[in-house]
Amino acid sequence: MQLEQRRLWAGSTQLALRQHGLYICQRQATGRAILEVELPYEEILPVRVERRNTVPHKKLLSLLAIVCWCLFTFTLDHHEDATFVVDFWLWFLGLGGSLGAYIWYGWQYQWREFALLTARSSVILADRTDEQDALHGFAQSLERRTKGYLRHEYGQINPLGPIEIQLSRLNWLHTLDVLTEAETRASTTRLTGRLSTENLRSMGQDLEMPYVN
Repeated sequence: MQLEQRRLWAGSTQLALRQHGLYICQRQATGRAILEVELPYEEILPVRVERRNTVPHKKLLSLLAIVCWCLFTFTLDHHEDATFVVDFWLWFLGLGGSLGAYIWYGWQYQWREFALLTARSSVILADRTDEQDALHGFAQSLERRTKGYLRHEYGQINPLGPIEIQLSRLNWLHTLDVLTEAETRASTTRLTGRLSTENLRSMGQDLEMPYVN
C-alpha cells in the first residue's frame, strides 16, 4: 500500500508499506529528493495521528488591515468623483476577492495538517477534506502491517532456545500491544513450563510456581 500527496510549489511526499519497513520520500517541486529513508517496522510502534490547525491569525489580521486602509484611502481621495461608487466596489471586490482566495487556498492546502507520528518519525501532510479517509486508512494499515510483521518475526517461541531472550521479546511485544495479555501468558507458559515467572509467597517464604509439564 502506498500514499502520495503533492503540494503546489512544495513538492510531494510519498509513503509506502514495504516488506521490512515504512518507506518515506519527500521531493522538491523540481523532483529532487530531499529525504528518502526506510524505517524498519521494529521502530514504528506506537502509531499516532494528529490533526493540527496552523492558521496564521496575525498575518490575516494584518492583511485585513491593509485592505481596509486601501479602501479608506481610496474613499478619501475619490469620494467626490462621479464614478466613485462603481470604482469603490471594483476595488472592494478586487481586494476582498484576493484576500478571500488566499484564505480559501490556505485553509484547503496549507493551514490544516495531518501528522503521522511513529516512535522515530513525524510525517506532516496536508489535511485535505477529500483525502482524510485515505490518510486515516494508511495510518491504520501501517499499524496493522507493523503488528503483523512483529508477530510473525518475533512472536514465535522455541522451547530449545535461550529462554530469557525470548521472555524479554514477549514482554516487548506485549508492551507494544502486538500480543494480548492472554497470548503473552500462554507463550510464557509454553516456554517455561510454568503458569507464571513470579514466585509464590506462603508463610513469609518464596515458593517456586509449579510446573505444568
